[in-house]
Amino acid sequence: MLTLFINGPNPDGSSREPPRTKVTATATKKRRRAEAAKRRLVIMDSDCLSLLPSVCEVLADSKLLLHDDTCLEKLLDCFKELIVQNGEQYFMQYMPCLLQFLQHISKSQTVDPSVFTFSLKLAGLLAGKEHNFTLLKERGVLDYMFQPDSWHMLELWKNSLVRYGWLHGLWSMLQHSQSINFFCKNGFIDLILHLQNDKGFFITSLTSQILAHILNTVTPVVQSNNTKSETPNCGPGSTEFVSITKEVMNHVAASLASEDQSVIIPALRLLATILTQCREPLKDMFWKHVVGPLEVLANVKNDSFTLPIIAVLQAVAQSPDLIQSDCRLETLMDIMLFSRNATESVQCAAIILQMENCPDVLKWKATDVILLPLLCATASPLQLHEPDKLKGHILQLEKQLSQKGFCVCLLTQSLSSLAEHVYKESLADIPVQLIASSVIKLLEMCIGHCPFTLVEAGAFPHLIGCNKVQQCSIDLLGGLTIFADALEVTECTDPIEEALMILLQYLQSPDLHATVLKKTYQATLKWLNLCSPSSDLWKMVINELFQLTKKRICDRRWEVRDSTLEFITQLTAQLKGNRKYTENLHSSDMISVLFTSLSDLEGYVQASAVSALGEAVTSSDVCSNVQEKAVTHLLRILSQDTQSFPHRAAVKVFIAWLKSPYCCTALEKSISSVLLLGGNDIDWEVKVLTLELADSLMDKSLNHCPCHFQKICRSSENTCIMHTLSKLKDLGLFDFLFKCIFDCDRPVSQKACSLLLKLRTFLREITTADHKVLTLDIRKYSWNEEMLKRYQKNQEVIELHCVKNGAKSSCRKIDNAESLDRASADLDLCQILELLDLEIMQHTLSLSSDHVINSPQSLMEDILFMTRESEDNVADCY
Repeated sequence: MLTLFINGPNPDGSSREPPRTKVTATATKKRRRAEAAKRRLVIMDSDCLSLLPSVCEVLADSKLLLHDDTCLEKLLDCFKELIVQNGEQYFMQYMPCLLQFLQHISKSQTVDPSVFTFSLKLAGLLAGKEHNFTLLKERGVLDYMFQPDSWHMLELWKNSLVRYGWLHGLWSMLQHSQSINFFCKNGFIDLILHLQNDKGFFITSLTSQILAHILNTVTPVVQSNNTKSETPNCGPGSTEFVSITKEVMNHVAASLASEDQSVIIPALRLLATILTQCREPLKDMFWKHVVGPLEVLANVKNDSFTLPIIAVLQAVAQSPDLIQSDCRLETLMDIMLFSRNATESVQCAAIILQMENCPDVLKWKATDVILLPLLCATASPLQLHEPDKLKGHILQLEKQLSQKGFCVCLLTQSLSSLAEHVYKESLADIPVQLIASSVIKLLEMCIGHCPFTLVEAGAFPHLIGCNKVQQCSIDLLGGLTIFADALEVTECTDPIEEALMILLQYLQSPDLHATVLKKTYQATLKWLNLCSPSSDLWKMVINELFQLTKKRICDRRWEVRDSTLEFITQLTAQLKGNRKYTENLHSSDMISVLFTSLSDLEGYVQASAVSALGEAVTSSDVCSNVQEKAVTHLLRILSQDTQSFPHRAAVKVFIAWLKSPYCCTALEKSISSVLLLGGNDIDWEVKVLTLELADSLMDKSLNHCPCHFQKICRSSENTCIMHTLSKLKDLGLFDFLFKCIFDCDRPVSQKACSLLLKLRTFLREITTADHKVLTLDIRKYSWNEEMLKRYQKNQEVIELHCVKNGAKSSCRKIDNAESLDRASADLDLCQILELLDLEIMQHTLSLSSDHVINSPQSLMEDILFMTRESEDNVADCY
């Protein structure tokens, strides 16, 4: 396995080179790696170029079927990457073969649609460069490929994949003035506008992108000196430009005035794209041309038009010039807010609040619309900006709230939008106190605690136990904590106390949905953080929480047990250092409950119990017996348990303990066991976490060594570093790292490699040329034979160097037997780290796992294989 990574020259691991030599060696390594990469590229090109004629031949043969066309898409991506990374000139060696293939396709009377689609995309990709465009134009390829009239007899246009391939090729080609002129003079605009009404979403979306690009290209750019930028021959003022712009504008306006929904919606999407991507002069022209039909369409009460129209208005709102009063944006917003049903109005209001540069008047109206469902459902006072305008809307809203389906939908939309915009602080004049009291009322209604006046209103019965409304309400209640300063305490109410009381009521509810319970825990953490630890309320809530959570840990539902243990972990972390909380935690017998939960049959719950226990015993106030018991239990889980999640949680706890200033003695004694068990785990994530533990151990040991910042190791400091490294060796750190460096899981090898590089850097700083740090016996490592060969070769290099420099008397020839015998006994740690070519390892490991499978050569081989095999025997590996 080592051979995979070690393929460079052997560095001299027996001595430290002076700084200048080291810099030179590093530069040499980089140069050699670059040369090796170039050689690999040449080899790959050679293989690809040898395969390409055969690939083109089978693709052009209509009798040979390609059963999986995804490899063609990947091959196209490879060609694109080659052009981008290596330039047009580099790719020219592929051109003769590809050009011949495209010419053959253009003359063929029978062609497979998937191959023809690939040909269209390939022609467009190649024609994106001006030199290739000219070449393809001269050979007649472009005229054939992009004039569908010439291949209509093949009935290819009926295939949606071919239509999309035509658009994709056109999109790739339109990168320079020649291709723009080709587009304009061949009248492609009519065909593009026709495809705007295609049934395929991807087709209509791509037509919008192409039209916006074309309009941008032929639109003049006014510069600071009032001169216009250069444009193609069909540029501003030309007949083609005027024709294209007018034709697109008329198409959009006519489509908006259509009665056919399948025509209107693509036109709205096109308009949104143009208003988003085009420059100001063009935006203004289009907006003035379509605002009239758009107002008419906004008054049509059709649910399908709501979101596309809002997308258009969003695009308008991003342009400061179009927000002016004479552009009628506010009028359109009003129509969208108040001409829709209540559900759509809330949708529109939420989107309006997301807009940048949105006028304040619109923000106020949108805030009112979003608040209304919550206020009406809870009979809260209506503090609105424009109450008169909303009377009709309120009547419609109250009618819908009395119906269960509409009520739940409206409230969840209102609550979700409020929560989102509360976090973003994008609501206009946020009435925090009003929202908080209304949400608390709604939560009371959902668990059956409700004033009689609301029962009479009719909104009460169908909300009891409604999980969706409960979840959204608790999310919003938790979000309101960021406005703690705006929550005022009055004679009658204390918002913090009210919030905590309703949350405790929910935690006491035996039939609470698991997701609602988890969200309640999260909200409780936020509101408890606003409460003073010295207050009676805080003490009462903490005592109540311990009693409730002990019951919940015994719940029959594993999701409830899991979220409860997560809550204890988060609560303990949040209140770390609070002596009163720690005392309550231990006096409530919670620790013994956590120990019991370590034996839970569900892996997720067991992992959460491990985390909760780990957090609970990480304190100076915890007695050593409890810590030792915790270490013993976690080691038992690592050695005996068969589930991965508890293993990961256990190693994370060990990492946290090691980093903590309260690192217990029991952990120091057990660290070698953790490294051994974690390194032998079958789960690669456990091994990576164990490597993080090793990283922390190295930092804690080496960074406290006095010679860490010294360039040369003095005698007193030599003792220190030797003692530290020997201790790490005894703990099994080096054995663990050398085992992981060649692990079969790439993330493990990557992490081990980075740690060994880090260690090598440290050792280079504290050692001299004649100083050996620590010797290791490499016979126990699986890669020792390869290392011995490298060591032997390295000794021969030293011998040769001595001879060349006239120092033959001081350098004795080492024969093979002696070299192997000496190396098999031990090697210096510095020597091993130098012999392992860690930079090359790191580079190799950084490559994605599919860099070979998705290489051009591999894809071409797949294509040839598929065409040579019968359909029954082809295995689809994509």
